[in-house]
Amino acid sequence: MPVRADEQIILVRSSGSMIRSSMMKTWLEPQPIRVPSSILKAIGGQALVSEILVRRGWSDLDRIQAFLDPNLYEPAPPYELEGMQEAVGRIGSALRDGERICVWGDFDVDGQTATTLLVSSLRALGGDVQYHIPLRSRESHGVNLPVLKEIIADGIDLLLTCDTGVSDHVAVDYAVSQGVDVIITDHHDLPPELPRALAVINPKRGAPDHPLASLPGVGVAYQLAKALFEEKGQVGGAEQHLDLVALGIVADVALQQGDVRYLLQRGLERLRKTERLALQVMMELVEIDPAGVTEEHIGFEIGPRLNALGRLGDANQAVEFLTTKDRSLASSFANQLEGLNAQRKMITSQVYQAALAQIEAEPALLDHAALVLSNPVWPGGVIGIVASKLVERYNRPVLLIAAPSGELARGSARSIPGVDISAAIAAQQDLLEGFGGHPMAAGFSLHVEHIPEFRQRLGETVQALIQEGAYEPTLEIDAHLPLGEVTLELVNDLERLAPFGPGNPNLVFASHNMQFAGARSLGRSEDHLLVQLEDQAGSECEVIWWGGGFEPLPGWLEAGAILDLAYTARSRDYRGEKGVQVEWLEARPSGGQAIHLVPPQREIKVVDHRGSTSPLMERKQIPVGEEKLEIWAEGEGIKKLAEKG
Repeated sequence: MPVRADEQIILVRSSGSMIRSSMMKTWLEPQPIRVPSSILKAIGGQALVSEILVRRGWSDLDRIQAFLDPNLYEPAPPYELEGMQEAVGRIGSALRDGERICVWGDFDVDGQTATTLLVSSLRALGGDVQYHIPLRSRESHGVNLPVLKEIIADGIDLLLTCDTGVSDHVAVDYAVSQGVDVIITDHHDLPPELPRALAVINPKRGAPDHPLASLPGVGVAYQLAKALFEEKGQVGGAEQHLDLVALGIVADVALQQGDVRYLLQRGLERLRKTERLALQVMMELVEIDPAGVTEEHIGFEIGPRLNALGRLGDANQAVEFLTTKDRSLASSFANQLEGLNAQRKMITSQVYQAALAQIEAEPALLDHAALVLSNPVWPGGVIGIVASKLVERYNRPVLLIAAPSGELARGSARSIPGVDISAAIAAQQDLLEGFGGHPMAAGFSLHVEHIPEFRQRLGETVQALIQEGAYEPTLEIDAHLPLGEVTLELVNDLERLAPFGPGNPNLVFASHNMQFAGARSLGRSEDHLLVQLEDQAGSECEVIWWGGGFEPLPGWLEAGAILDLAYTARSRDYRGEKGVQVEWLEARPSGGQAIHLVPPQREIKVVDHRGSTSPLMERKQIPVGEEKLEIWAEGEGIKKLAEKG
């Protein structure tokens, strides 16, 4: 490919990598801001905290203080959720009359914690409770009718769902026909018509800006438990389960606005002093100091281990694990989770590499606005994780489909901001057997023969959504902060803005004119890089680049290259020693320098005659002078092609 002297080429390797480089994020530079003296004085500490808050739109001092300190936040009462009154009344009568209650959950961390929370709360209130979490490999999401029939035949009086059920009309109709009342607690997108349940508690039934609007499944379950305890005169009885709420909020990537942030703050406080034996054992095993646990520990250490159980094993065991008082049993479970998580990592890596190979072999897959890949041997338990990794790489919605021969294909989708992937999938419902989810993540099922048409039509739908939203990947910089100024004291002050997540993104800083001095691999599989940089004063620093070892460095990033670095910084406690960990997010050449991966004097012209009916004649038309000519061929014609015409 010829390269002009005025072109900037960041990365050219395979088709996939070129797509990635062409979609590099646009950095949104921080604009100058004036911080009112009242805010600066009230918040105290480093002025940078105040500047970031104001720049992110916080202007009311009372709201800022409530954002930083949960003691100053006033949570909404549970009864502001529609259906709560009816649910509390029906469950109350079941508790009084000794009726049998079945809690039906889901197999991800949100579902596991919601199920555990409700089962524990109802038993503490004297309830006769059993539970069921579907096996992913056999039942998939939702209330599986054949299993429900068995449970009803065994004798239950009330079915209570958590983190599922809002679209399960057939199962609910069957339960009602058998004289079983149904109460649904869920948070997934609402169907056009609600099931005929006695009560449906779903925060999406309320206003989008309500403080409870972004509750995950465990958050809805907590509100129900809170109301039940209060009804029994046990105010605060549900607070013992706030550690579970924190796990579910982070693992389900819930939007941290209103009560969700408040519950996560309270949940982290509870988790740091948790009396739950399972979590104590898990944190010991992965060497997490409970006193310093953060949302990152949940997201990268605790959550993935629990999720591995739902992806590769039986998530019903999670309830037993999270409620056990037996240390030996807790230790046994924790070690089982370690093994499953290691297996999950290996399988995820295999599926990821297979997906990349599929794209490499069929680059036309990237012609669609949404990347849709399928494979008959991919395990359904990890395709969602891999889809997320591919979204990061290709900056477009990704749908991976496990399509075993002779069975219904099941897919998992992940999206980009501005593209409601659940709605895009719903638009193809005539091709689907089932679907549901959120704007950023969804699941679906269809027959294998419909996959090509589904890919084509979904791509067209997503393309229209992208055009309407004019999507361009961006990276918002909170402040320019030289790496030499990143101290533990500063980072500790900045972490007053934590916990971070959707709605309150991690702080992103930029440091300019850094010199690249080298990098070395980290991790058992060398998945990560430790990058050495120097500033203009000659001070050295190391930056961790998570996942940087998966592919070669960009061609321009060589020893001595001058770059601007976008990074995050968090405090870390490593073997009792506190320090700062700086994490690489993205880099660009400093000062808009022209960077060329391929110098002009090494231009390469590729002539492809694989589709030609007369390759020998075509070969004779290529003039050969001083330029070096390489011919790639196979078969008997190799010698003839190499001859000069």
